[in-house]
Amino acid sequence: MTKRLKRIAPVKFGLVLGIFYGLISLIIIPFFLLSMLAASFAPSHQNALQQGLSTGVAMVFCIFIPFFYAIFGGLFGMLAAWIYNVVASWIGGIEFEVE
Repeated sequence: MTKRLKRIAPVKFGLVLGIFYGLISLIIIPFFLLSMLAASFAPSHQNALQQGLSTGVAMVFCIFIPFFYAIFGGLFGMLAAWIYNVVASWIGGIEFEVE
């Protein structure tokens, strides 16, 4: 049986994508922290204060990045759903088959 997706609720879709991107960022952050840790042990011309400061900035960045991912994922999800709804009203939406 063929079905057609005519409309996506923008707010719900944005909420789902916001949570999804927030969770994905939690998976990415440990790899970012490991790379920052490795970079802090690399020889450089910085003194200990500058190295500590850059590591601290990276840690603060890692705390806030899930919130930024979630907020912007939600906003762009709402925008994408709205654009889909406009285009689907012109061409009828996406057809898919279910059993």
